[in-house]
Amino acid sequence: MKDTYKFIIFVFLGTFCLIADAFYNGFPIVYSDTSTYIASGLEFETPFDRPITYGLFLRLFSLNGLSLWFAIFFQGLILSYLIFLVVRLVTDDKSFLKFGLLTIILLSLFTGVSWTVSQVMPDIFTSIALLCMTLILLGTFKRKTMILLYVIFFISVAMHMSHILLFSLILITIFCLRKFILPKRNFQIITLLILTVASIITMGSAISKSKHVFFMGAMVEHGIVKNYLNDHCDTKQYKLCAYKDSLPDRAYKFIWDEKSLFYKIGGWKETKNEFTEIIYGTLTQPKYIVMHIKESFKATLQQLTLFSVGDGNGSFLEGSLLHERVSKYFPHDLTAYTSSKQNQSQLSFVNFFNSLFPIIVVLSLLLIIFLLTKFATSSARHIKIIAIMFFIGIILNAWDCGTFANAIDRLGCKMIWLIPFTTTILFWKILLDRKTNENIK
Repeated sequence: MKDTYKFIIFVFLGTFCLIADAFYNGFPIVYSDTSTYIASGLEFETPFDRPITYGLFLRLFSLNGLSLWFAIFFQGLILSYLIFLVVRLVTDDKSFLKFGLLTIILLSLFTGVSWTVSQVMPDIFTSIALLCMTLILLGTFKRKTMILLYVIFFISVAMHMSHILLFSLILITIFCLRKFILPKRNFQIITLLILTVASIITMGSAISKSKHVFFMGAMVEHGIVKNYLNDHCDTKQYKLCAYKDSLPDRAYKFIWDEKSLFYKIGGWKETKNEFTEIIYGTLTQPKYIVMHIKESFKATLQQLTLFSVGDGNGSFLEGSLLHERVSKYFPHDLTAYTSSKQNQSQLSFVNFFNSLFPIIVVLSLLLIIFLLTKFATSSARHIKIIAIMFFIGIILNAWDCGTFANAIDRLGCKMIWLIPFTTTILFWKILLDRKTNENIK
């Protein structure tokens, strides 16, 4: 019982470290999409372009609109709990609490994980789902813990439409490699895959209403749409043909700019048939298939290099929809929200951090390779598998985002911290192994 209380205390300490950026900001960090999530949860309405899951999470864990602080606290609590479980799995040492807390402190200071956790967005649940999957496939936990991990995994996957494809591919990849990395884990892999597919029930009609728009936006950014229109506008009467020479260069400009040509030709509802026909055409003709492959590869590489914090975190003061909804649904938060460093444009430290973060990621990657080849023993097998699973997740996330949406820093930041995390737990394992060997001698 004493050990349980100690574990809970350390998890809470880790939680406060993980939301350090929110404390520095003076309020949870917000994004333009935060407004939609708030409205969906507080109004019990599924948005046309995303599931209602995160909106309900905000409603439940903000204590029905009491404060957004509670929501990000629970995001941090879930992640802190999982990080401690991973550290315990790897070190298998009674001092795992000390190593776990030190790991969280280092990650909060030198990676973008605190920024992602502190943000009122579902981004952190991509990493949370991957950590749950890793623990389920590698760990041997009590039944209650295992059930909890499955529940967190299901909820996390249900937070975003892109997770269905992403985690299906991750699990299929792991299933294909199971002979080499995860023998005798077929049941767990299949169960996780079923839960991944089942999460579609939380999406309502959002997938059918929006998938053609997001993919079309990506194709516009990749230049595929312009080429297709140039080849077919002489014989096809697409509404897009009138704008083929003025297509925007980024997907987010095409989809989210209120003045975009997308809304001039009908927006989300009226464009479905035309967009679907164009998408089908590009996926069935060799010329455009080659373009898809080439642009997908380029977008994946681009996404792997984009992970700065602060992407899209501008000022949302009076006159913005987000300010209006915070005022309506979280009136107790309004003063802190308005006076936050973000809304006062005082987050100058972001520039310095973003110049340091890539160096940390590259050094961490090099250290993983060096430590695994020089010092790792058979006892580090878990870390090797964790590293493989994390890298699969990071690469497939970059492919998924870059290919079907757009390559932006926010979507890279939510996953890249797993590389320094891997380096840290590998270092602890080697340190403990050497200490154990010295004691034996």
